Order: sequence, then C-alpha cells, then structure tokens
Amino acid sequence: MNKRIVLLAFVFILLSLIPLKAKEREEDALCIWSTTVIKKSFGKDNRWGAGILQEYRHKVHDGTSKTDQWFMRPSVSYNALPWLKFQYQVDFASTSSGFNLRFMPEISFSHKTGNFSFFFRQRVMTTWKTAYGMNNTVMRSRAKVDYRISDTPLSVIFAVEPYWGEFSKDHFTWFQKCRWYAGVDIKLTDNLTFSPHYNCQAYHNHRSIYNRRSYDDHVIYFTFTVKL
Repeated sequence: MNKRIVLLAFVFILLSLIPLKAKEREEDALCIWSTTVIKKSFGKDNRWGAGILQEYRHKVHDGTSKTDQWFMRPSVSYNALPWLKFQYQVDFASTSSGFNLRFMPEISFSHKTGNFSFFFRQRVMTTWKTAYGMNNTVMRSRAKVDYRISDTPLSVIFAVEPYWGEFSKDHFTWFQKCRWYAGVDIKLTDNLTFSPHYNCQAYHNHRSIYNRRSYDDHVIYFTFTVKL
C-alpha cells in the first residue's frame, strides 16, 4: 500500500480522536453559512491558480438571531507537484466584534487511489482584530477523505480540523477547538459544483482570546464553486 495513504489515514484517525475537556454547557448555536467561490488556473500546466471567495455566516443562539460575519477572501496558489500545493489567502472580514484581517499561508498534500482521494492541509492563521488593536495566531490541521461515487456526479466528504497552539503576545492555549465535517459535492457541470455540508465546531474549555464560550456550533453551509 502506498506509504502516503497510510500516513494520511493515520493522521486522520489521530486527529479525530482528540478529546474535548468537559465543560458547563449552554445551549448550542445553529449557524447557516453560504459561500461562493470563483477560481481560475493558469500558467504552464495550469500550476498557478487565483481565486476569490465570499462567505456569509448567520447564527441563532440564546434566543437571538444575527449576522455573525461576512468576508471576502482573495487567494493565490501554486501546485509544485501533483500531490503538493502551496496557497496564500487573506480575509477581509466584517464580524460582530468589528473588522478583522486574517492572513493564511498553507501547504497541502494529496493522494488519489481508485475512487478515494486523501488530503492533508496545514494552515497558519493570523488574525488582526482592529477593534482591540491585537493579533493572534493559530495552527489549523485538516485531514479530509473524499469518495467519488461511480457513474454519478456525487462525491462524499468527511474531514476533521483541530485548531492548535493559539498564541498572542502574552497568551498561549494548546488546543482551541475542533471541526468535524460531513457532506457531498455535486458536480452540476464541468465548471460548477454545489456542496451542501454540515460541520460541528466543538470548543475546548479555556479562556481563549479568540473565543470565550461554553457552547458549540452546529453549522449547515452551502457552497457554489465556479471554475473559469
């Protein structure tokens, strides 16, 4: 068996077993996210890529319904090898606490065997919170499995993404939260994909400068991806 498949499967299992500390519970929040992605490949062998993402997030929690955040995310990427990709993204985000900038360099690895595709992405996210005049950095490690159903336009998606090592000038937290994903990608045309997904954001019990809370998020989100 290919060594990369073994490694990625091991990482996926390891990350999915990360425990969450018990906490005093509040009622969980229900969130609706809607996303539109436009991207284009170019250059020799289409190794370079550029894109723009727009996302709107709405939250219902504790009897209130509000816009949680809205952001635009331009990006540029480079496929160094068929299984190795580098990407840099910037978020211009309007949030419930003010305007934020997020800077996200990342590296991702992939391998395909039969109808299965395995992915591992390591992202470093630095957020500048203009309302507080401070920034913080967190590591995001996502492992993903994609299964394409033969003779259909459907692919089934499962993923897990812990947020690690949140730190700022005078604060450090080893583990912040974990996201679990499940959903499908529906290829409507060669250039248009619709993706209804669910994710659960389970928060660790700590005094995070990024999120101070004792409840989790249940997220239903819809993504349209357009390839030019």
